[in-house]
Amino acid sequence: MRGTDSTHRPLAGRKALVTGGSRRLGRAMVMSLAQAGADVVVHHRSDPARAVATADAARAVGVVATVAQADLGVAEACVALVQQAQDTLGGLDVLVNNAAIFERTPLATLAPEDFDRHMRVNAASVHATSLAAGKTMVAQGHGDIINIACISALRPYAGYVPYSASKAAVVNLTQGFAKLLAPHVRVNAIAPGPILPPAGEDPAQGERAIQATLLKRWGSPDDIAAALLFLLQAPYVTGYTLAVDGGRSIT
Repeated sequence: MRGTDSTHRPLAGRKALVTGGSRRLGRAMVMSLAQAGADVVVHHRSDPARAVATADAARAVGVVATVAQADLGVAEACVALVQQAQDTLGGLDVLVNNAAIFERTPLATLAPEDFDRHMRVNAASVHATSLAAGKTMVAQGHGDIINIACISALRPYAGYVPYSASKAAVVNLTQGFAKLLAPHVRVNAIAPGPILPPAGEDPAQGERAIQATLLKRWGSPDDIAAALLFLLQAPYVTGYTLAVDGGRSIT
């Protein structure tokens, strides 16, 4: 049975869509939302088994959880995904834009299409889903959009110029939609720092990343999930990008 204690289920009755929700940060945020009482749609592009496993785990804590597939590099698919989430859950008042690509693009191989691909998947998708969900949220008089940016939006990573630029666009879209959808819909962003090493990362590169933080350690997906819950329960915060980076952005 779904819990009714607002202390333990502060998001009971909320209906959420998490893009890229099948694994890593996305899974942690799905589980955090579910444990707080929100029903959730777990989006994936090409990871059905893990998406189903994440939805199963969310249902195990007493909420409605379903799976949706979409290629967010296609604007029409973004709009259709939002509509599917609304139809499945009977509404939508939380959108978490987490799905993204993170590809190393060193100078020797960097090409114009690398920039186009990162901007399409990481930034244009945020615009499309925020616009589709935002119209519904404005009409219903409430809603929250949380975008997952990156500290590289402010301090670009060498060898990841297209990725960093796409995340800078996410920060700008956060502020733009916060203005566009006010006063009833809040839009904020989370900018993770060294949370999880990318698959196949050189250990020396990972060590340099954590040594650049003030806390001298990796963060965890739970740190991002905690930031998500904070922003969803901070009613006077909008247009803000919260760095969760162990202090790296100020070193």
